[in-house]
Amino acid sequence: MKAIVKEKKAKGAVVYKDVPFPEINDDEVLIKIKAAGICGTDIHIYNDEFPYWPPVILGHEFSGVIEKTGKNIKRFKPGDRVTSEPQQKVCGICRYCRQGLIHLCSSKRSPGWGMDGAMAEYIKIPDGLLHLLPPNISFLEGAVIEPASTVTHALIERASIRFGDFVVIAGPGPAGLIAAQVARACGASDVVLSGISEDLSYRFKVAGQLGIKNVFNVDRQDLSEYVMNATGGYGADIFMDCSGSEAAINQAIDICAKNGKIIAFGLTGKKSVGIGWDEAITKELNIIPSMSSTYNSWIYTFGLLKAGKLDLKKIISNIMPMSEYMRAFNMIMEKKGLKFILVPDSEYQGQRTNQI
Repeated sequence: MKAIVKEKKAKGAVVYKDVPFPEINDDEVLIKIKAAGICGTDIHIYNDEFPYWPPVILGHEFSGVIEKTGKNIKRFKPGDRVTSEPQQKVCGICRYCRQGLIHLCSSKRSPGWGMDGAMAEYIKIPDGLLHLLPPNISFLEGAVIEPASTVTHALIERASIRFGDFVVIAGPGPAGLIAAQVARACGASDVVLSGISEDLSYRFKVAGQLGIKNVFNVDRQDLSEYVMNATGGYGADIFMDCSGSEAAINQAIDICAKNGKIIAFGLTGKKSVGIGWDEAITKELNIIPSMSSTYNSWIYTFGLLKAGKLDLKKIISNIMPMSEYMRAFNMIMEKKGLKFILVPDSEYQGQRTNQI
């Protein structure tokens, strides 16, 4: 079968090639990939900025159809439409696993970096990680449920967002646009989405289509002034950085209210960044890093979709055949578009919307 493979430790070193067909064991299912999302992590791996174990097939955001089940599988059958959580090969005995925090297990290996992933024609997955796609959710949307669940994990589980919170989100990319919807659904009193001038032509327009009214171009507008005026001088209750920008991270410290929460979500691709540490201390800010997702966060995501509070369709900007992965990677690195979905060449029919 064809797959997108990171072959070795180096910047680049990704090829589209023939690889062996996956063989399942008694506790796994074989899934025919219908859609695979490109995550910022995939770009970091391409640029050699994130841990990975080559050679490895990229991709951890996906949906597909079960083609074959191991003999011990009882909950699923061939023909089921599914998506999957990424946590695999956890130890099961460390304190994180035993507390249900398997995404923090030091032994964890997930598709796309620690084991073969979803940018291929097929993938094998243990059944304990699978979720059925609701009938009204397309395969394209299904491939965006994993990143949406990392957002619900950050806002609902990690930051414990409350009704009436004033929320600022930096970075109008896919995660930021999802986060704005989640914050609004959780009862935020105001949701402010910030970006830069190059976001005006497309990303801010999508924000408007999603009903996100307060968008700020920090290159030309004073975000701090707006937030302080709107909160009576207190500042934001929650600032979620989805950009990975050092400037945005420091702005979070500046405009957060005392005892406010900064969600560190966007990877910077750097070993370290400089922050206003003393100001964070004097304001008693809660700095909350958030990574990956949990079972509960997936349930929250499905609940928001069922309630019509989360639109993943508008997040998808480009649908491309897997053989054109490099063009997609380059467009993402040039900050063109939003969520890119790769479809196996055998499934691709020139779709630009959720028609598969």
